[in-house]
Amino acid sequence: MFVYALIIALLCWLVSSAFPMWLRWSFYFGAPLVAGLINGLLLGDVGYGLAVGANVMMAYVGLVAIGGSIPSELALAGYLGVGMTMLAHADPSVGLTIAVPLGLLGLFCFNAKMSLNAIWVHKADKYAAEGNTKGIILMNIGASQIIPFITYFIPVFLCAYYGGPALQKLLAVIPMQVLAALTLIGKMIPAVGLAMLMQVIFKKSIIPFFVIGFLAAAYLSMGITFIAILGGALAYLHFIYSKKGGVNHV
Repeated sequence: MFVYALIIALLCWLVSSAFPMWLRWSFYFGAPLVAGLINGLLLGDVGYGLAVGANVMMAYVGLVAIGGSIPSELALAGYLGVGMTMLAHADPSVGLTIAVPLGLLGLFCFNAKMSLNAIWVHKADKYAAEGNTKGIILMNIGASQIIPFITYFIPVFLCAYYGGPALQKLLAVIPMQVLAALTLIGKMIPAVGLAMLMQVIFKKSIIPFFVIGFLAAAYLSMGITFIAILGGALAYLHFIYSKKGGVNHV
């Protein structure tokens, strides 16, 4: 359990702060899905991990980060939320009720990082005025990770190491009616995520793709993998013809 808690804590810290942006696009914004695979491998049940990760991801599929503001901390909701759900052996649909509050609490970690890291910005400005390149690099790459390490790694490690058995005992004493209500809420939250996603992609030029995918799944009973490949091919054709001016951007 120590090694598991260490890996999850390191992932939350790295994904939230230390990874380069090209890695964060998948490891952060797709955190629940990636966490489902990683937690599944670490805990020896990949199928269960992917099921929990997919359920949690449905709540965040339409999440948009605007500037420096995020509505939830995906690192904690994903890696810690999925892990805590699996450690408690809870139903995958209950994962949302565990992950969403953790994501909201994670905003404290995010806000602390964004606020307190201003200390290093001022020091970097001082080094810049002195022409000290090494000092600037040290402040941006090294010192800027001190506060995120404290605010992310330590709390996540303690939760992953001590929280699993405690959460399992808590779920064991919660009445079945309450668990049923939590499960129902967990099944409703994905509708919110899908609605957010539709709000982002709702453009006239994209609606036909949505209709084709819906018809292929609902009426032709095609598999998700086939539909994804077909959608990728159609999207590529749309990009080519739009680039050539054959279709106006809407």
